[in-house]
Amino acid sequence: MTSRSWALASRGFVVASLVAFSFFGYGCGGSSSSATLSAQFTPSATPPGTLRLIKLVQKSASGAFVVVQAAVYGPDVALDMYAFAFDVKIGDASVVRYVPGSAVAGNALTLFAGQGVQTIVAPDGSDPSHIVVGVTKTGGPPGNGIAGASAVIVELTFEVLKAGTSTLALTGSAAVPTQPPAVLDSSSPPQPIAGFTFDAASASMTGISTGGGGY
Repeated sequence: MTSRSWALASRGFVVASLVAFSFFGYGCGGSSSSATLSAQFTPSATPPGTLRLIKLVQKSASGAFVVVQAAVYGPDVALDMYAFAFDVKIGDASVVRYVPGSAVAGNALTLFAGQGVQTIVAPDGSDPSHIVVGVTKTGGPPGNGIAGASAVIVELTFEVLKAGTSTLALTGSAAVPTQPPAVLDSSSPPQPIAGFTFDAASASMTGISTGGGGY
């Protein structure tokens, strides 16, 4: 990994660097069957709380929608976190979809004077079941550590489309299989920070039919 872009351009994004992200407008666009479904999120069996573990957890659920957080565990104040790059792999895209424009940056990146935070989340052009996630500071160094027991990298909303179950897994790039998920530091060029574990076990979402009509 030798540039801030970490090959996002090859994933179907027109970006020159990691800091060239832009926000999407929020729009749920729920399916006509959503009124008859409720969603249930099940986290992976990996115990939370392990230092430098990144894991998918539930924030909230309403009807067919679940807000999922990518959480990172601390405390570890000596870190120099500047950006996060990973995919969320949907096991069965006929059961679950990512809601476009729903991504919200969390509190894992602490902003200092002159810094901002930008986020881009969208399906990979080569494999839409891979949701590409990039969260980065802007405005240059420094990075930051994890002050508390946990912090939120990003919040993502997923919708169940029908009855059934799909896995949700943290992975590397679909377009560049040799590119693993990474936490990057504030150096130039940025470097992956060693010691982070992206949960190897999958979470899941289940669509449960509750009857009733459409919208």
